[in-house]
Amino acid sequence: MTPYALLLFTRIPLPGVCKTRLSPALTPDQCAALQGAMLADGAAALRGLGMDLQIWYSGPGAPETLHPFVGDAPLFPQMGDGLGARMDCALSAALAQGYEGCLLLGSDLPFLDGADVRQAQTLLEGHDVVLCPSADGGYWLVGLKAPFPALFTGQRYGGSSVLADALAVCRSAGRSVALGPVRRDLDTPEDLAWFQKELTAGTLPQRGAAAALLGALPPASP
Repeated sequence: MTPYALLLFTRIPLPGVCKTRLSPALTPDQCAALQGAMLADGAAALRGLGMDLQIWYSGPGAPETLHPFVGDAPLFPQMGDGLGARMDCALSAALAQGYEGCLLLGSDLPFLDGADVRQAQTLLEGHDVVLCPSADGGYWLVGLKAPFPALFTGQRYGGSSVLADALAVCRSAGRSVALGPVRRDLDTPEDLAWFQKELTAGTLPQRGAAAALLGALPPASP
């Protein structure tokens, strides 16, 4: 067991059940392929950090179908009603295994940089909570050293105030919090068009399964 654990949230990449907000820009098969590509790239980036990697999955489908994307990383079903409850349950369960701290992130980052996650882990060493903001006003990573159910209770996810609301909860509870790097998730056709534009411009790394898939898809309309 390593001192810190990485919890990667994902849906099982099946057509019609993942990345549905990208429709109609992408077909259900393309959505599933993109989910699988981002999952594989993310798991590879995290595996190189020397921390225990756990895959927490949701949705229909056989969990074993995740192995081609994540290798032999242990699989855990997400539990709870709503995203906040599922994050709280996963972090609490992992911390109960004896880790000093846990970092939870989603599989919606097609160009995840392990250095960003390492920076978040370093920040967590000196704070109660670490949050890495996403460009849409949410956060793409949350790290804790102790369970903090209030951080996830009554929160509305998917809007532009998610990060601000989380910071307010931390202040109210007297928890110290650090902010990590800002990055952009790939959730909407607008996100898809932005990533394709940046990839074509050469500002994103030309490597990984997601980069290859994005480069092969027709340009999306923002």
